[in-house]
Amino acid sequence: MQQDYRYEIGERAQVDEGVVLGYRYPGDTHPTRIGDDAIIRSGSIIYTDTNIGNRFSCGHQVLIRAHVAIGHRVVVHHKCALEGRIKIGFGVKIMAGVYIPSQTVIGDMVFVGPGVTILNDKRPMREKTRISGVTIEDHVTVGGNVTVCPGVTIGTRSFVAAGAVVTKDVPADTLACGVPARFQPLPESLAGGNLPDCLLPQTDLWGAQEDPSWRKDLAERIANRKPRA
Repeated sequence: MQQDYRYEIGERAQVDEGVVLGYRYPGDTHPTRIGDDAIIRSGSIIYTDTNIGNRFSCGHQVLIRAHVAIGHRVVVHHKCALEGRIKIGFGVKIMAGVYIPSQTVIGDMVFVGPGVTILNDKRPMREKTRISGVTIEDHVTVGGNVTVCPGVTIGTRSFVAAGAVVTKDVPADTLACGVPARFQPLPESLAGGNLPDCLLPQTDLWGAQEDPSWRKDLAERIANRKPRA
């Protein structure tokens, strides 16, 4: 039986052959919605009931399941799996081979290195599932091959070094490294959060080499940001 796909995509999209947009599942309610200027590489599958902002870019063989909300200017590289019921903010870059389970929340301007694994179940197969999602706050960097355990919150502007296993909450402005991760204040060289001119241009060795539009998007976002209560 032929699959019925449902999706809406904005202007100037580049969609390779072999991409599946709006993959349906029992009980879905809305089409996949993707904003303007998307780049979606071959082999990727995006389920219905998912909303993605402008200037989304993904590599080959990316899986994004249902009830995922993704902000503007997000990059998801090759062979990542986003398992549904996930929130991702503005200007996030997720490198290749990352696994993100349900109930994960990722803030704005976050970098997630290659091979990162995020978990959401403390005792899989040993008791009835109790999903305990991970929260990664704004301007966090997560290095390559990091494992983040269920229920953990990684605080704003923190830096998690490559290979760390994060078993408990990371305070804001903290360097986390080791197995299990131990904490220390951020050195001055890593303080202040992720640099917009490193994170936002979305340049690609095999594609666009210049993307000055990020400056306007960032300025508008800052101008329209509401102060926190």
